[in-house]
Amino acid sequence: MCKLLISLALAMTLVSCSSSKLGKKETKQVAKASKTSVETKSKQDPMELIKKVDQQMADLAKEAKDRGEDAVTYLATDLFIKANDASMRGDHHTAVFLFKHIMALKPKDFYLKKKYAVELIRLGQFEKAKEPLEKVLKNSKHTDEGIGLILGGVYTALENQKEARSVYRKILKTNPKSEESCVFLSKSYGIEKNYKKAYSLLNACEKRIKGKGIFSYYKAKIAIQQNKIQKAKNYLRASLKAEPDYYQAALGLGGLYEDEKKISRALKVYKKFLKRDEDNYPILSRVVSLLFQAQQYQEVIPYAQTLVSVDPSDLNLKVKLGILYSDVGRNNEAKGIFKEILTAVPNSDKVLYYLGSLYDKTDEHEVAILYFSKIDQESSLFQEAGVQVANILLKLVEANSGEEKEKFSQKFITFIEKNKSNLKAMKFDLSVIQAHFYESAKNYEKAISLMEGIQIDENFKLSHNYYLASLYERVKNYEKSRAIVRKILEQDPDNAHALNFLGYSLLESGDDLKLAFIYIQKAVALSPNDGYIRDSLGWYYYKTGQYSKALKEVKIAFKIVSSDVVITKHLAQVYEALEQYAMAKKYYEKALANCKEETQRQEVAMAIERVDQRLEGKRLPASGK
Repeated sequence: MCKLLISLALAMTLVSCSSSKLGKKETKQVAKASKTSVETKSKQDPMELIKKVDQQMADLAKEAKDRGEDAVTYLATDLFIKANDASMRGDHHTAVFLFKHIMALKPKDFYLKKKYAVELIRLGQFEKAKEPLEKVLKNSKHTDEGIGLILGGVYTALENQKEARSVYRKILKTNPKSEESCVFLSKSYGIEKNYKKAYSLLNACEKRIKGKGIFSYYKAKIAIQQNKIQKAKNYLRASLKAEPDYYQAALGLGGLYEDEKKISRALKVYKKFLKRDEDNYPILSRVVSLLFQAQQYQEVIPYAQTLVSVDPSDLNLKVKLGILYSDVGRNNEAKGIFKEILTAVPNSDKVLYYLGSLYDKTDEHEVAILYFSKIDQESSLFQEAGVQVANILLKLVEANSGEEKEKFSQKFITFIEKNKSNLKAMKFDLSVIQAHFYESAKNYEKAISLMEGIQIDENFKLSHNYYLASLYERVKNYEKSRAIVRKILEQDPDNAHALNFLGYSLLESGDDLKLAFIYIQKAVALSPNDGYIRDSLGWYYYKTGQYSKALKEVKIAFKIVSSDVVITKHLAQVYEALEQYAMAKKYYEKALANCKEETQRQEVAMAIERVDQRLEGKRLPASGK
């Protein structure tokens, strides 16, 4: 209401400033009226103010009429400019107010009546819009198809189907090829379930107007209303046959297949249409959505790329495309599109997080930290971003040596201590990562202390119990490590991982190889496709000198988990024990390629040197011949 008052006051001020032809007296009156309306709007009833402004405008119009046609035309033109401007700005209340007064100045101008009616419709004032539209249509002798269609729509909105049909019939009489009138009249019949009449009308129009898919399309809509789905499909096919570029029919047919969960059939319809119109946004959107849901990421990319080129402003779609690129390993393209999005929304936490993850994935760790660090503390992703930074810093510590290792170690400690003290929500996750840091530095007691300190936390899960148990193993505190795992087995006797842990612990310590074998065998029986458990069985055979059996099991383990350094190293050791030094070297080298810790790399490098010496030793006799 206040917006309307201000707009009216401003409009009247502008009129007063540009209406010198009306004379000083009128100019002063308008200026005074506008000033009064603005100054007193907070003190008086808004409706009373509008009445006052309304009356002042009417008085101004009367004085213009008294001065003659030139004054009327001048004022009407000035008000029309203001009304049109208000309409374009979406201020339809002001536009209606001004058009009403222009009509008082030019009562026989049917164009103004149309403009006034359209503004009323935009405000939902259908009853008021009806009268001027009726007059305009009558004046055109029902030849103005556009006005007729608008008036028919008004009657329909007022639930006056009889009058709506009358208007559409009159338009069809003067213009038999009016597609819209035919369709709206058939829809009117359909609303009242007079399906026979609706079909008959659409058939007649289809014969008169050749090569149009719209009529079969609406026959399909009526069939759907009747729940005759197969009939609807046939009509939609007929629509596409009549007009292959009529995308609404393709959407309708594909949509029916989607409703039946026949996604491949729906995609077939959409893809066929895209061969004719590859840039059709609604069809492309459906294809992208369906392929996304089906996780067919490779196939969806070209469609998503086209969709982005059609509507570059759709940031959500760009995010999806960025994720797609990332999922299929097209990391540089993913980075490019996320950076593009970031220029539009510089503080988007999701985009910053995606970029951080991508740079971490491509081992550009310090750039990744930069993006994660830009995420605002108020963001729901802030905690996770902090955890990612801590993990990245830990990776940098483990991947370096000498001064670089020291540099990243200091950064890690500073980051952890700062965030653990300031953000309690992150304390648990950061403590676990900090324990890994001390473990990699072989400060097992410190790592144990950290894990013991968070044992009572509600976030302390089964995986954390295993980790704490493994730390106890490191310091040969088997009593505590096995106590944790036995407690797990008390609650879940068939827990394959717990059985494997106990068996491997007994195997490595050499305490009870027979019992170790029992535990590991049971674990394998429970989880035969777990590479880590198969490796334990292979390692048991290795420890007991059964190298052929060991080779069989560790090869199975390696096939399942080929990237694990320990399993790869075990396979190399078994080959070495079998004196197959070339194969041993091959797998030591594979293990070396996956090593992340410097100490681990040194250990594997020494093993390679050892088998190289064995290989040289084997070659010497041959070279001496």
